[in-house]
Amino acid sequence: MDRSQIIETHAFETDVLAPEEQFAAWARFTAHSEVLRQGQGPFHASARFWRLDGMMVSAQTVDPFIMDRDQAHLSATAASHFMVVIPRDGHSRFTAPGVDQECQAGDIILANLRMLGRCDNRGRQQTIAVSIATSFLEAVTGRVEVHGRLRRSPETRLFVSFMTALVQQLPFTPLTAVASLSRILRDLLANAVLSAAPEDSAPQGRAPSLAARARAYIDQQPPGELDVQRMVQALATTRASLYRAFSEDGGVTAYDRLRRLRRLHRAVADPLDRRSLTELGADHGFPDPPHLARLFRRTFGYSMSELRAQLALAPIYNAAPTASAVDLYRQAVADLV
Repeated sequence: MDRSQIIETHAFETDVLAPEEQFAAWARFTAHSEVLRQGQGPFHASARFWRLDGMMVSAQTVDPFIMDRDQAHLSATAASHFMVVIPRDGHSRFTAPGVDQECQAGDIILANLRMLGRCDNRGRQQTIAVSIATSFLEAVTGRVEVHGRLRRSPETRLFVSFMTALVQQLPFTPLTAVASLSRILRDLLANAVLSAAPEDSAPQGRAPSLAARARAYIDQQPPGELDVQRMVQALATTRASLYRAFSEDGGVTAYDRLRRLRRLHRAVADPLDRRSLTELGADHGFPDPPHLARLFRRTFGYSMSELRAQLALAPIYNAAPTASAVDLYRQAVADLV
């Protein structure tokens, strides 16, 4: 098969760089967290990654390092995706407020970028990672509050086995398989997340927060029909309390609008969805096409028709054709919505 018809494999290797440049080059892959190491000198990192629909998949071997999503990064970078890591060997430690977990081969670590979290990798380690768009996963799971190592279950073991086989096959997989393969991966991950709550979770008796109850209420409303006054009454709260709960999102209405826009983006980008753009907009609560067109372009920087036209040829890549592997990776993750 012609290589142009195969999912492109991007590769990165620090050993071709001068020792003093190696760690900094690896750290540049990550924008959402601070990347640290103990000590100096050479730093080995080799990685392959593939862009699928709504996600990035990578396989890497890396010397010890620390990834810390601290308060500064939490405030400065959007939580537009989840980071899922499967250690293939070695040991690591995942910590977050109220969470302190040892992780090893066969585990699944789901880093919820809405929250603080730190992972310390000990020794050179092989891992498989998936960066998956928040809206893509939550379209089938609902709001994900999981953060940390998942308790092992038949569903988590199936996902680990699937990913282990997948990274061996991706270099030979045709582009025509991207849409269906992405949904299989997403659905297997969703089953793993739903079937295995994180260990060391909060006590079951603790009442859900107002924000959690509000998001659950919003999820149950028909698209575009959210009535804030009815919501206030249903949740037995006040408008001021609701606004405070969603202040980082610009308020309840802004949160709901962006949530629907992201789901609409996923539907427009889905090559298996044959609905017209007008139908898609109406189905996501945007019945006015001109108004939606302005909203969509202002939010994503391009129109729905441009998105669909580009994806008919190839996935969107905003990076220059001569961009490095690091630039391609960072741009692909930034494009997850």
